[in-house]
This record gives sequence, C-alpha cells and structure tokens, in this order.
Amino acid sequence: MKIRENFRRGIALATALMLLTGLPALAETAPEEAAPAESTTYDVIYSSSNPIPEIAARCRPAIVDISNHVESWNPETRVSSVDPVSFGSATFIREDEDGTGGYLLTNYHIIKDGDVFKARWLDGTEMDIELVGYDDGTDIAVMRFEDAAPADVEPIPMGDSDQLVIGELAICIGNPGTSTQMLYGTVTAGIISGLQREDINAGNFSRSINVIQTDAPINSGNSGGALLNAKGELVGIPTLKMGLTYTDLFEGLSFCIPISAVKDYIEQLIDSGKVIRPRMGITVVSIDGPEEAMNRFPPAGAQVVTVETGAPAEKAGLIINDIIYEVNGVRVRSASDVVNAIDKCAAGESVKLKVYRYNYDTDGNLTKGYTEIEAEMQLELLD
Repeated sequence: MKIRENFRRGIALATALMLLTGLPALAETAPEEAAPAESTTYDVIYSSSNPIPEIAARCRPAIVDISNHVESWNPETRVSSVDPVSFGSATFIREDEDGTGGYLLTNYHIIKDGDVFKARWLDGTEMDIELVGYDDGTDIAVMRFEDAAPADVEPIPMGDSDQLVIGELAICIGNPGTSTQMLYGTVTAGIISGLQREDINAGNFSRSINVIQTDAPINSGNSGGALLNAKGELVGIPTLKMGLTYTDLFEGLSFCIPISAVKDYIEQLIDSGKVIRPRMGITVVSIDGPEEAMNRFPPAGAQVVTVETGAPAEKAGLIINDIIYEVNGVRVRSASDVVNAIDKCAAGESVKLKVYRYNYDTDGNLTKGYTEIEAEMQLELLD
C-alpha cells in the first residue's frame, strides 16, 4: 500500500512540476497532427516582466534593522549598561522636507518597554532613533531619525490595502535572524492568501483588527518590515506567523497589518505622538447564537460587559448584558464587527444601534423573553 501510495504521489508531483514549468501535462497522448491549443502562460517569475528585482533594488535600502535596548544599573558593582533585548525591522515611510531626517514605521511589540533604540541601514549606516509614539491597539509604532538617510534611499510610498485581491503578488522585505546572525534585506515573495482574517492574535493586538494572510515567508526579525504589492507600494506590515499541524504536515501562515487600517493612526502619531479614537464607552465580547433573536436564545452578536459612567453608551441607555445586533443598519455578529464599525466613525458622529435586551432572574439566569431597543448616540473622544 505504501509503495502504491508513493507511486501515486510521484505521479501527482511530476504532473504538478510540469504544470509549474509551463510544460503540457501528458502531452504525449495528443495526436501529432492536432493543432496546438491556444493557452495563456504566466511568466511572472521567469521573465523580463517580473517586477520583483526592480522592486527589491528600490525598496530593500528603505528597510532598516532596529534594535531595542534597555538601560540597567547594578547597585553592587555600581556599573550601568545598555543591553539589546529585541530586534526587528522598520520601513522608511517619510522624509523631512529639508531631507535631514525622517520617520520609520514598525511594530510596537518590537520597541515595547525600551529605553534606547538604534537603526542599521542596509549599507551598514547606524544611527540612534527615538520613539515618536505608538498604538498598542494595532501594534504599530513610529520612530524618528535626525540624521539624513543614506544616499539614494527613498521612502516607500503607501498603497491601498483595501484594493488587494486574493491571488495577487505579495513581496515581503525584512531582516530575519538572531542577534548573532542577521540576514539583512531578505526578500521573499508569494501571493495574497486571504483578506479580512479575524481573531488572528498573538497577544500583540489589544483591539480587533482583521489581518492580511500571505504565503510569502516571514520569520523572526521580519516584524515591522514591509509587505509590498506589484507596484512596490507598502500595503501591509508583517507582524506574526502561525504554525498549524495537519497530520504530518507543518504549515507556516504569515499575517500582516493592512496599511489602510492604520494610515490615520500613523498620521496621528506623527502629528501628536498618540492615537485618540472616538468610543462608545463600553467593552463587549462576542457571543454565539442563532441568526435571529429567539425567546431563550440570544442572537449572535456583541454582548456588553462594562459601561463607563457618563459615556455615550450610558447616555443612550445601554446596560450590561445588552446584545448589539446592528450598527448603523449593518448586521454585526461579533465584538470585532462592532469595533471595526466604530473605528470607521468620527468623533461627534451619530451612531444608531439595534440592541436586544433579555430578561434574567435574580441569580443571573436567562429567562424567557426580550426587548428590542433602538439606541442612538454621539461618539466622543475618550482618553
């Protein structure tokens, strides 16, 4: 059985290799006199039209290696030190008008709790950098350097990740490795494997964010680097990978923060060093349930856990255990849906909610019956 299975796998692999190299599978079975069928070839990698070499040449110098250092002092030896604790990548996104400095975009988890930060450019230039601001909710941070960037290094323009489609080219550039061996300017390529992936979190997001999935390999040290499209535009920030085991096969899945989801936050960080979002003043959790409300079974949605005193939600009449069903007429089925909907709104904007309020006994157990509530509130900037 194993020999037969290996034989079948060999045939499948051989066929796949032929297809990947552009050779017609099982061409020997076609009659010699038959005219060749018209076909489309996809010469992305092995042709002069491959955009990756040009993109790599232009963008690799704009990806820097950053190191996070922590200051310490030993009271016994009375010796102070500054020691590196983490490494990662960052992308040069903006130059000062006079060309004397600029801004780098990276992941917050790379520079978290650091005291001193350093950058190393691809040509070996090293410089001190400082933290401008961060948003732990989306795991981004903006760093600033005062000296001029190395000659001929240009910022990478931001693209529109909302326009990505599954299957299009994806290019990752970063600095994978360790403190003793860093592989600077590593370029990997693949495709956009998935969009709007929910609940992908390694503890680096305190807010709900839907990420981009790609099969372009990323490894430790790639975090904070660049996910680029076929135009060489920054469309994502590599931030985490996931390992899943399927029988005896190990699959590495790579995920990136969509640049369009954080563009506004990046501008806020550069302008003021912090991100302030309009909020309702509640915390919610996802609950599973039927699509529509039932007497004893609340529908899938976001259940209110806490309500801040004086916040817009309290003013609108929301209470603990209310289940948010719609936001501005759009059905929501999870806490992520609610957060994403509110993040798209501006401070002062009116938000309409459809809420189900169920009945509970004195012990907190759900009883029969519910009330459908239409609530409206104005979002506020709450620190």
